[in-house]
Order: sequence, then C-alpha cells, then structure tokens
Amino acid sequence: MSSAASSALDDFDAHLRKLNARRLRLASWYFAGLIALLLVANFVLPSLQLWLHAVVQAIVIAYFAALGVVCRSSAAERWPTPALPLLFGFGAAATGLVFSVDLAFGLGANPAYATTVFVACVAPLWPRRLLAGFLLPVHAVYLSIVFALEGGAVFTLLMGIGGTVAAALGWLGAVLQYRTERHAFETAATIRGQRDELTAALDRVGRLLDERSEMVATVAHDLQSPLAGTRALLRTIPERPEGDGPKLREISRTCAGMQDAITRLLEAHADESSDGAPEVVDLDRLLAEVAAAATATAAEKGIAITPVASGLRAQAEPRLLSRALDNLVSNAVKFSARGGQVRLAAGLQAGRVRVAVIDRGPGIAAAEVPSLFTKFARLGPRPTGSEPTSGLGLYIVRSLAARMGATAGFEPNPAGGSVFFLDLPPA
Repeated sequence: MSSAASSALDDFDAHLRKLNARRLRLASWYFAGLIALLLVANFVLPSLQLWLHAVVQAIVIAYFAALGVVCRSSAAERWPTPALPLLFGFGAAATGLVFSVDLAFGLGANPAYATTVFVACVAPLWPRRLLAGFLLPVHAVYLSIVFALEGGAVFTLLMGIGGTVAAALGWLGAVLQYRTERHAFETAATIRGQRDELTAALDRVGRLLDERSEMVATVAHDLQSPLAGTRALLRTIPERPEGDGPKLREISRTCAGMQDAITRLLEAHADESSDGAPEVVDLDRLLAEVAAAATATAAEKGIAITPVASGLRAQAEPRLLSRALDNLVSNAVKFSARGGQVRLAAGLQAGRVRVAVIDRGPGIAAAEVPSLFTKFARLGPRPTGSEPTSGLGLYIVRSLAARMGATAGFEPNPAGGSVFFLDLPPA
C-alpha cells in the first residue's frame, strides 16, 4: 500500500472513530430509554408477565447508559476503530438473544432478536470484515437457540427465517451506510485537495501578475529618461523649413505620445497598488488647480478651460481625485476642436457630489458607451490634433474612483459633446 493510500485510510479511520462516538452516544441512550419504558411496562401491565426478566432489563439499561457516557468522552474517539461498534453490537445482540429465549413461546416468532440485531447492524458504522466477524457468530448462537427450543417444525422455521431475514437486512443496511460514508469522505477529501491546489495556483498566478506588473513599471520608468532626453535634444535643433522641420516635429510629437503612454502606465500601476486616505476636499480650489495644470497644453489648440465655482466640498483623496480629473481634462482637450471650451463644474446629484468635465467634442456613440472605462478601449472619435492615445485614461479614472468610494460615469452633453463625471460622497 502506498504512503498516500495508507494516510487516507488512517484519516478515514480517525473520521470513523469520531462519527461512531457521536452516533453510538445517542443510540445507546435511546436504547437504554426504550428498555426503561419496557421495564415500566412490567409494573403497569402485569398481564404481559414481562417482569420475569426485569433484572435483565435493569442490567441492559445500566450498560447502555454507561456506554453513552463513555461515547461522550473525548477518550472514546482515540480507542481502536472496532471498539465502540463491538461494545454496542454485542450488547444489543445479547439483549435480543436473552429476550428471544424468554419470549419465544409467549409471542411465537418474536421480534426481539430481529429488532435488536438490525439495530446492532445499522446504529454503528461497521467495516465489512468487522461486521462479518460480529454478525456470523451472533446469528449462529441465535439459530442454535431456535433449534434447541423444540417448538415444532413451523415454529423453528418461522423463528429461523425471521431472524435470518432481519440479519440479512441489517447486513445490507450496514454495508450501504459504510460505503456511502466512505464515498462522502473521499469526495470531501478530493474537494479539499482540489481547493488547496486551486488556492496554490491562484497564489502563483497572483505572484506572476505582480512580477509582470513590476516588470512593466520598471521598464516604463526606465524609458522615461531617454524619451525626455530625446525631446529636449529635439528642442535644441534650430527650425529648418527646408524639409527636415516637419520630420523633426513629427519625431517630437511621437516621443511626446510615447512619454504620455508610459506616464499613464505608471499611473495605472500606482493606482492598482496603493489606497488613498479620504479627507474633505475643497472642490473650487481643486478644480482651479486642475484647470491651471492643463492650461498650457490646451493653449496649443486654443481651447479654454473654465472652472465653475460651486462652494461644494466632498469626501475624497485629493491626489487621486486630482489625477482622475487630469485624465478627464486631458481627454476633453484631445477630442475638442481648436478654439473650443472645456468646463469643470460641481453640483449635487441624488445625495452625492458630482464633479463633471464638460466638452463640446464629437461625443460618444451609443454603441460605444459600454466600452467606456475599460482597459485599452479604442473608440470611434479620434483626437483632433493627432495626439496619441493609449486607451488607458478612462480605465485609470474608474480605478481611481473605486479607490475613493466614488463612481465614474458618462452622459451626453445636451449642447453637443460629452460629460464625464465622478460622483463623490458628500463631506
């Protein structure tokens, strides 16, 4: 037998000992209670003449009451696996055999043995060999008693067949119980093993994802410096209108787009790995700071960024909220036509504070709305100044909002364009 199979057998034996201790504690007390009722009947119904074996009943009551107490103790779970089933089985069978001798002629094919042997089989959980070692000698004793009584052929036949059928049914019930419990135990063990394997696999996947994320962040961080140096070098080259100027400007624009994409990747990594501490935020001040930070970029396209004062405050983490609004304003500038306007406004909406970035751009098609705020989403509208776009901006906004207990959303601008907003808890 392999070590794994031996360990599984030991585990099931331990499980069987605990289960038998629980089952036989109740079964012993029920059996003792039933015999106690029979003892009471000795005196309530003297015509039954059951008082003839009242001493036997008292002994049986004491035996099974004591067995129930033993099964209740934790020590019983550490006894050898056959101990409790044999103690209960032989006690019940002996009771049935004694009653069979006393009641045989009074009740004919009496049910005493049939009842007790069936209970002895199905109350504990028996391994098959142990059950055979118990049942065969007990039934042999019963049959010898039947033939020794000399009650006639019919009496002997009825008593023998009745007891044998009861023993066979008890055997079948015990075997089915044991198989069912063994199958349930093995199934539960398999499920536990699969759960542990799945947990370990998920842990490995989590570590691999963390390593990949760290690697991407490291590479992106390392790329920032050479890209910034390349852009600075390009700015030192004098304007050359005779053919090279447009090429240099295109190279500069491409480097700017790459640097922007790297910055967003780093922001996404930082947002996924840290939580902010919420505090009361003065929205008028924050919107003014966001507008000021985006003014230089917007001025290249002649776009005005206007913060609208509201006097509202909200519960948020200022750094995360500022970054989310920076992304929304950056998108609004990218997709607005030259000479357009972007407004930053705050208001109350259904008990929440809504901070909105409102533009007059091309808007979002209804079919594309479900794709908003997803990672690397590519939508129909294109930047009006051929600016690069990574598809991460709105995804970052949604991640930031979730970390602040806020909700990111979109609705069409009735005047044309889009309204992207964050619904924040009120201060």
